[in-house]
Amino acid sequence: MDPEAGQIKPVLFDAFPALQARVPHLPLGRFPTPIERACGILPPAAELWVMREDRCGAKYGGNKVRKLEFLLGAARESGAKRLVTLGGYGSHHVLATAIYGAANGFRVDAVVFPQPITPHVLQTIRAAAAANCHYHAAAGYPGIVPRVLALRMRRDSFWVAPGGSSPLGTLGWVSAGLELAAQIKAGQCPTPDAIYVALGSSGTAAGLLLGLRLASVQSRIIGVRVVDAIVCNRFALLHLARQTARYIAARIGRPVKFDPGEVTVDSRFFGGAYGRATTEGERALAAANTAGIRLETTYTGKTFAAVLADAQAGRLDGKRALFVDTFNSVDLSGLSGAGEGRELPPRLSRLFGALAAHT
Repeated sequence: MDPEAGQIKPVLFDAFPALQARVPHLPLGRFPTPIERACGILPPAAELWVMREDRCGAKYGGNKVRKLEFLLGAARESGAKRLVTLGGYGSHHVLATAIYGAANGFRVDAVVFPQPITPHVLQTIRAAAAANCHYHAAAGYPGIVPRVLALRMRRDSFWVAPGGSSPLGTLGWVSAGLELAAQIKAGQCPTPDAIYVALGSSGTAAGLLLGLRLASVQSRIIGVRVVDAIVCNRFALLHLARQTARYIAARIGRPVKFDPGEVTVDSRFFGGAYGRATTEGERALAAANTAGIRLETTYTGKTFAAVLADAQAGRLDGKRALFVDTFNSVDLSGLSGAGEGRELPPRLSRLFGALAAHT
């Protein structure tokens, strides 16, 4: 267990006590995360609040920590020694899995696929390498399946779905939704009219939706799409939420029903390819930075661009918006520096070297 972990028992176990004996859990993060008012970014007619998930971990923050608490708990209970996962070259999910996996005694093998190489991606690769992530680089999407299957066939392996977004991992964000509802009830923040969250593997948005609806909070959920529509869409989001509800129901012995309410997928800021930076996203980074909020171009920058666009168009006039900051704000400069020179697969090593020569 991480000695710097905060709340030991997730709120989910308070809501469903029968789950505690049936679902493994390994405390990693510091919850609940603070909800803060952000002033001076949006027009005066709109009110902006920020869920500071970026601060949720001492080793690494962001939205993956909640998922990994359940996934690593299950991996430990299964007796696995190796975590196998999948993501882009600069995947934050791969990095978070490497950091927390290594800290809890697991070897981490990550099959990675191409995305635009930027200085931020380079830093992420360095940090994951320093955390002893074992990379298996695919030249493209066709090369992913054989590499994943070969690793998953090992007896000591535990599969961690992309983004941690299986029904098990999504439980972490059901708990987050219940936490947020409790914070609203306690007067720590008002009920949001709209909640903006990055939509990639859908686990964060699906769990948040389910948790809030179970707590009778009917805020509109806006998932800002950051990956291809074939894998990221409204159907996928709601399907994962329903799968997670069934997962809970099977373990507590009674149905778990919820009304999804208003859910929107915003595809305006995707940029045409995973990881491709956009002008709107870059402007959103600069705007957030004025309030001390550090974002990146693949997920949170595009999500915040949607907030800015809706505010500027008057769609948030007289309303309260909540932006879920799913990035990490823990300083990784020491870790990324330590990752320089670590052995990487030839394909990644060439890309790494080419970019490093120009930075």
